[in-house]
Amino acid sequence: MNKIKAIFLLLRLPFLSVTLGAVFLGTSFAVWETHRFNFFHFILALLGACFLHIACNVANDYFDYKSGNDAMNRNALVPFSGGSRMILGGFVKPADALAISIVFAILGAGAGLHLNSVLRGNVILLIGIFALFFVFNYNGFPIRLVDKGLGEVAIFLAWGPLMVAGAYYVQAGEFTSLAPLFIAYPSGILTMLVLLINEFADKEADFSVGRKTWVILVGFHKSLYLYLFFALSCYLLVILGVLIGGWPLWSLLVLMTLPLPFLAFKTGINNIDKWPRFLPAVKATLLMNFSFLVILSLSFLI
Repeated sequence: MNKIKAIFLLLRLPFLSVTLGAVFLGTSFAVWETHRFNFFHFILALLGACFLHIACNVANDYFDYKSGNDAMNRNALVPFSGGSRMILGGFVKPADALAISIVFAILGAGAGLHLNSVLRGNVILLIGIFALFFVFNYNGFPIRLVDKGLGEVAIFLAWGPLMVAGAYYVQAGEFTSLAPLFIAYPSGILTMLVLLINEFADKEADFSVGRKTWVILVGFHKSLYLYLFFALSCYLLVILGVLIGGWPLWSLLVLMTLPLPFLAFKTGINNIDKWPRFLPAVKATLLMNFSFLVILSLSFLI
């Protein structure tokens, strides 16, 4: 494999779908509330979020290689769980991967700093600081949140309140209520579920290096029930948003995706330890995340 292709795979660009959905949701909700849209700010917010996501992807591969997690992981559901395995395969040097992660982090920070300079206050600056903290401390030293049972919480915060509310603020220029936090909930939860469903096949490798993922802490079956509970809570929030929050009736179209969490749950229950057959649960979760966020976002623009 040539190095350019290896670096491309190292970035794990398909996972950017969760970031596209989060930024799109925060932006569309702001447009719905304020009737204003700044295209340049939207592009900068989107690029900044994507750059930081890529930095996180590559950093995770680097730290998984250094901890020995990748070497221990023999159940990886490639290309979804187990990282890109480009460092493990010798296609990208560890030092090069770390450098790539830092470069993308700098690019993301640059986009954020520009937005912070043209918007009131330092909200974007604070969001950026927390985002950089999660990029390098989710799986890296010295904090290693994933070793403390906080990895899922970190993902929820990053792709929920930070990213969605940040995209909202970039357009609205202020927070006048808690509404942006409510609209951020589905994005944070659904992205956390993408992480959670990928932790099943990784359980043995994660345990061997001291990780404390929810799958390790509560077990396979309880984790699947947690999965279903959190997924259904997103649909309930949308229903309440329409009934109480005045959200567009079109928002209820997210209910079309309701079979997906049940499909993932049923597939998971029936195929624990049968990892190739478990794969549809991962795909259903990714599809749920993307389709739910796109439909909800479009409902605020119709």
